[in-house]
Amino acid sequence: MNPNLGLILADRAAHQPDVLGLFDEDGNGLSFARADRLAGGIAVALSEAGVRPGDRVAAYLTNGPDLALLLFGAWKIGAIPVTISSLYNELELAESITKTSPVLLVVDDAKPDVVAALAGTIATRSLSGELAGVEPLAWGEEVALDAVEVAADDEACILFTGGTSGRPKAVSVTHGGVRGSLARLARVSTGTEDGGTAAADTAPNLIALPLFHSGGQHALLFALHVGRGCVVWRRFSLDRLERLTARHRFDNLFLLPTMLFDIVHSEQTMPLDSVKQILVAGQALSWTVRKDFEERYRIPILVNYGSTESGHIAGWTGRDMRAGLWKPGSAGKVYPGVELEIRDDEGRALPGGEHGEIVVRSELTRGYVDDPDASAELVRDGWVHTGDIGYVDEDGVLFLAGRKRDMIKCGGFQVWPEEIEDELRAHPLVHDLRVVGTPDDRLGEIPTALVVREPDAGVSDAELVEILIAFARERLAHFKTPRRIEFVPELERSEAGKIKRGAVSLPTGGGS
Repeated sequence: MNPNLGLILADRAAHQPDVLGLFDEDGNGLSFARADRLAGGIAVALSEAGVRPGDRVAAYLTNGPDLALLLFGAWKIGAIPVTISSLYNELELAESITKTSPVLLVVDDAKPDVVAALAGTIATRSLSGELAGVEPLAWGEEVALDAVEVAADDEACILFTGGTSGRPKAVSVTHGGVRGSLARLARVSTGTEDGGTAAADTAPNLIALPLFHSGGQHALLFALHVGRGCVVWRRFSLDRLERLTARHRFDNLFLLPTMLFDIVHSEQTMPLDSVKQILVAGQALSWTVRKDFEERYRIPILVNYGSTESGHIAGWTGRDMRAGLWKPGSAGKVYPGVELEIRDDEGRALPGGEHGEIVVRSELTRGYVDDPDASAELVRDGWVHTGDIGYVDEDGVLFLAGRKRDMIKCGGFQVWPEEIEDELRAHPLVHDLRVVGTPDDRLGEIPTALVVREPDAGVSDAELVEILIAFARERLAHFKTPRRIEFVPELERSEAGKIKRGAVSLPTGGGS
């Protein structure tokens, strides 16, 4: 079977031609058949612009249905989309292009100054018509075009990781690897061997994550894989979520923890009465946010664990919840078909219950195109080293402890920032926080909490420091208790919504 990802849309067009499959945030919809023909028009336009099978095409586009059509148009001719964040400035865009060597840059009119700064450095076409100094990509024509044959291990797309530390890396994923990950998740989600096909009147899925993000792309492809339509918005906002949920009556949502955090802390009440469950991935979800959301909206939250490099690894389904299999604090049950080991620092597989690095056999990624050393560390003998620390219990349920590189070594003890964060977030005077390791002459490192405090708390910074340290001491071992607390107005987050860790410049004053 041809694993070309372009066939996912083509299959929908063949089996559900008249079903509306792609919506923008203003309510305009395309049928699966028309969307596939428009993707064919883009494919022809890319070919006329000189793109050949195996060439990379960079997409610097505002999130929306047009970006989805460009992905499928590229796949139809065997080209490789390089999805670049539309939030990038000219230096970040130039760096992304240098790392990935595309033959063509496709842009829109959202940031003409950024595009102009790269004039003459790469062939460029505009997807949104006329743009000063940029030739338009004439793609409006509908063309019936079959996707070319590709091999399972052929490069399908390049995605930039939205990591919590260091600079984003360019991850190469394969057609066969993505297909396998989608099929595995469909079997788990539907409880059927073939993954099933949604009914024509099923509500569409909201693609809440941007398509330059692996979560957004996988959400789009998964929805089409199981026959659901997709609503692709420009970006997350509470007003957009309120309007689109009321219009489309979504029966599920896939969100980042930061989105859930904003929903919980908003005075707006979202019209979520049609939503049966919410899937959260991308970063650990604090218990406080989860509890507050579920109590307010009475909607269960499921989790899915995976990454750009490894695909879908573990999670919970609605059937698991109804069967009473769910375990508090877990990442989920390891999905059938996933080969997973917990390994120590010497690469030895550890028995159940012991903490170590999570390692998964996967054909999803070919590694990092811009960092051969990091690629060699990531993929070894077909096993992807996630960098996450965790353990698997006797029932095959995966628990996460933290990131290998985020571990704080305090006086010889291992301290995981997430554990401290989960406890401190439960305090009513804490709005948000992150915990990092800072150098200490005696202990090597100490846990330091950067806290965004709730407004109008009625206590001074110095008083709140004492309150929070006492609160932590009641709940954590002494070596895990933050030795220092600093107050900050907000926390820096990556474009994927993850709290950034890594090196920090601590503010002066207000701490202990």
